[in-house]
Amino acid sequence: MAGLFLLLAVFAVCFTACRQEYFQTAPSKVINFKGKLVEGGISHYNDEKGIVTLIVLTASWCPGCRAELPHLKQLDSEFRDSGFKIVMISEDDTPRIASKYKKSAGIPWTMFHWNYDMMNALGNPGVIPVSYLVNAQDSIVKIDVGEFDEKVMRKLIGKALKQ
Repeated sequence: MAGLFLLLAVFAVCFTACRQEYFQTAPSKVINFKGKLVEGGISHYNDEKGIVTLIVLTASWCPGCRAELPHLKQLDSEFRDSGFKIVMISEDDTPRIASKYKKSAGIPWTMFHWNYDMMNALGNPGVIPVSYLVNAQDSIVKIDVGEFDEKVMRKLIGKALKQ
């Protein structure tokens, strides 16, 4: 019983921490970064982004990240033909683990495996999930720490695409 209580307490602390902003420096603009794609090869953010891009930091072991997937798929389906793209950065231990997760979850968009340069470019948040909505000028319109609000994100994407 004590073990269960301890496990629940640890989970509660971790879940609460995921909701707090914890950046070394929160960026206002996304600079180009280079990284390994989980399915192989190297690419640059500038080659993978859309007119409006949602950068999502994720991991296969993160419950909040998994909970966001249906919302991300809905946004992708709704806006992809308008120039919207999702770019994921996996914080899994290896690209192989991230690739298996991408395949099993049916994730259709580009997924990078994290590296220190891209994490520093994104303000090096200490938690996941984190989402960055980026406009056509590479300015960050919104940063969400924790699961994002789909209705708010939908409105912001629509507005950014019209600019």
